[in-house]
Amino acid sequence: MNKYDIILDVCQTKNVSKTASKLNYTRSAVSQIIKNYEQELGIPIFQRTKSGMKLLKTAEPIIEQIQQISNAQKNINLIVSKLTSLQSGYIRIGAIQSISYHILPDLLREFSVHYPDIQFDIEVHDFQSLSDQIKEKKLDCIFTSRSAVSSGNFIPILHDELMLITPIDHPLSKLDVLTLQDIDHEDFILSADKLDYETGEIFQANHIYPNVTYQLNDDFAVLKMVERGFGVTILPKLLLTHNPFCVSVRSFTEHYSRILGISWDEDITPSTALLTFLEFSKQFFSK
Repeated sequence: MNKYDIILDVCQTKNVSKTASKLNYTRSAVSQIIKNYEQELGIPIFQRTKSGMKLLKTAEPIIEQIQQISNAQKNINLIVSKLTSLQSGYIRIGAIQSISYHILPDLLREFSVHYPDIQFDIEVHDFQSLSDQIKEKKLDCIFTSRSAVSSGNFIPILHDELMLITPIDHPLSKLDVLTLQDIDHEDFILSADKLDYETGEIFQANHIYPNVTYQLNDDFAVLKMVERGFGVTILPKLLLTHNPFCVSVRSFTEHYSRILGISWDEDITPSTALLTFLEFSKQFFSK
């Protein structure tokens, strides 16, 4: 019980003893709280009479402000109670396209069974946009690739193999053994992530120089271009799940992959809702 609530109660009871008994304080303690506050203000707020404590007319505006402070504190305590007890919460999630299609729906459905009052705002972007938004504190966590995380916390959740995508009748689709060297100087279609992440790193490490003919910011549009014979591309296996395009999907003998996971800003203190979601996600993917 803070001093404001004690003073407000004395206003109602007009009696120090009654307030002390009601709030489980001693009479002297209540009297001292009122006296200290009056000294803090530099003016009296009560007139002491034989019949009790009478609020001075000049102190009425002060009591009105004290009431607002008390109400605000109660609201703050209610919000904190809800957040810490997981009665409610709000999490802003960002995810790359493949995760938003093939992972998030199942994860969020199971999480919501256990925590039905946690609300989510979900945005789907490329790696760079997600990194920018997490740095700007516009998102609480992002589902991204380890190579796209320059700083911050990262929980790995799965390995996602990188696959070669070719037209059905392309000569590379007929090879029994397919290596990265086989696509050197091939007509190549870049996806939204360009050569800034895993694919670019692999090309650079192996001195591969494909002939980039097109660049699109939508992975499904890339697949359509491959289907129509404009070139080949490399895309992650997760994105290709149930893809509707008539293309050839092949693994490299080297089995290159990317590590997907959840990242959040190391400069923030995660809310109880976010911490619970992160822990739940770790358990979900460990299965």
